Amino acid sequence: MISVRVPATSANLGPGFDAVGLALSLFMRISLDRSPEPIVEATGDGAELIPKNPDHPAYRAAKFVADFIGEPDINFHLVQENSIPPARGLGGSAAALVGGAVAANDLLGRAMAPEDLLNLVCDLDGHPDNAAPALLGGLIIGTLTPDGIKSVRLEPEDLGAAVVVPDFTVSTSAARHALPGSVPHKDAVFNVGRSGLLLGALATGDYGLLNVAMQDRLHQPYRAHLIPGLEEVIETALASGAYGSSLSGSGPTVIAFAPPEKTQEIAAAMREVFTVRGTEAKAYALEVDLAGARVEPPGEVASRVPEPVA
Repeated sequence: MISVRVPATSANLGPGFDAVGLALSLFMRISLDRSPEPIVEATGDGAELIPKNPDHPAYRAAKFVADFIGEPDINFHLVQENSIPPARGLGGSAAALVGGAVAANDLLGRAMAPEDLLNLVCDLDGHPDNAAPALLGGLIIGTLTPDGIKSVRLEPEDLGAAVVVPDFTVSTSAARHALPGSVPHKDAVFNVGRSGLLLGALATGDYGLLNVAMQDRLHQPYRAHLIPGLEEVIETALASGAYGSSLSGSGPTVIAFAPPEKTQEIAAAMREVFTVRGTEAKAYALEVDLAGARVEPPGEVASRVPEPVA
């Protein structure tokens, strides 16, 4: 059985709407083997929300790989060990797609070239902001084109992430329906300027600019009603020493970037805002994951999964 470790991801990062994603040190494991019939198992965080049939995103991705390399009739036994809270804005579906695709490609002889694998997972997910960093690690700025994904990969240094995950879900469809059909020109200009500043800050390590660079007018104001306490959580993160803070993906998870030694303190302060409002939440102090999806050699000790901040 082939086992693949895949990181969680945080997309959008304020104004980087559907174009920017970052891999984080919170993982799921997808294990795959040939089978006479489809078998799908899931354990861990949110296992009750994960499909146990061929509709599982990792299984679908594995089948796409099999079709691509000319084995359309193969079935798989798939096991997901999950530590990425599902439907929380941490790229769990994209991580599963990536895990299934990488595991199938390895199981079937690595017939797909890396570029084809990247285009496959980004196409299946619909955009590259979660799928590309889950596959490649680091920070990815990318877009889909008729000729495939065009992207740049960066490796931010000395950057930690405080992440708070409230105990409720926000469906992707609900988050998308909250967005207006059009926005004022001045708001679009606001985000374009901050997107450039965001990428410059992350590329150069000038993280003090993130306070301004992670501001947004195109999605967070319209989704705030789905995450009660959002603005207060972000303000608390900044007051506690974070460089910048925003929704992770479409939420409800909130992420804050900070010096690595301050992430536990900031994560705990962010969680307290939800607690006071009567919402349970988990808080994590995470690192940027640079490895991306990784096939684990047989017998290797499994990667440590970060524990929530006490």
